[in-house]
Amino acid sequence: MQKEQLLTQTMAFLLCTTPETTLGKLLGLCLAAKVDAKNSEKSPLQFAEELLQNPETISTWITDVVDSDDQYSIEEMVALSEMNLKNPENFMKDLLDEMTALDTQGL
Repeated sequence: MQKEQLLTQTMAFLLCTTPETTLGKLLGLCLAAKVDAKNSEKSPLQFAEELLQNPETISTWITDVVDSDDQYSIEEMVALSEMNLKNPENFMKDLLDEMTALDTQGL
């Protein structure tokens, strides 16, 4: 896939949600974190696929994503604090329900 096409689709997808939603909060963490495949031995795509295939692992997934670049930023900590992770299973259920109902407007 060309980078322009990837950017276009990513921007369009982001325009379908807001930061206040469960999905928006997860995306906020993704924007704050920078995965370094050299440190983590996983690419950003592998991280994303792993979470969606195993949503029950969100707690360890977040730790692995944040640890992947060995740099802990204030932005990552803020993004984490905005996620309601008292019950990770409910967070992922809400996120997946939101994804099902998301109007991607023809993407």
